[in-house]
Amino acid sequence: MKKVLLFISAIVMSLNLQAVELDGVKIPETLDMENQTLQLNGAGIRSKFFMDLYVGSLYTKNKTSDASSVINSKTSVAIQLDITSKLITSEKLTDAVNEGFDKATNGNIDPLKDRLTAFIDVFKAEIVKGDQFVMFVTPGKGVDVFKNGKKLTTIKGDDFSKALLSVWLGDKPADEKLKAKMLGN
Repeated sequence: MKKVLLFISAIVMSLNLQAVELDGVKIPETLDMENQTLQLNGAGIRSKFFMDLYVGSLYTKNKTSDASSVINSKTSVAIQLDITSKLITSEKLTDAVNEGFDKATNGNIDPLKDRLTAFIDVFKAEIVKGDQFVMFVTPGKGVDVFKNGKKLTTIKGDDFSKALLSVWLGDKPADEKLKAKMLGN
């Protein structure tokens, strides 16, 4: 009986280890930022035209499959993007962000326009396979944006934070499958 339990435990542990590596990217179970520890809620691969582009991971205080509760969270959340394709360029990511915000706000980006421009400036520098972006959302403060562990900017406002989270988790997300994976489905 002990051997059976050990065997089952080994299988479960190996499944857990496999669940945190996608497209060659090791995804940590927790994210420590700004004196807070968030746990991996879910992660998936963003693909377009059958090509994997990046791994998107969602970190939350408490696991949830409810997109609205993440978008309207009163606690910090983070989205991590690990670039896995050489096809991602500054221009392509800028276009994708613009398109995502347009969808997330139903075309009403005017209230966010200046802050969106500041956010997009983060992607002006060369982007290469292996780059990592983290958008750390703190309610009441805004979004701290990091590239490869270095803080680049803070974009203020809960309205901006909600629009940003809606790019991946809203009613018209960038990728439905990625949204489901980030929500642990």
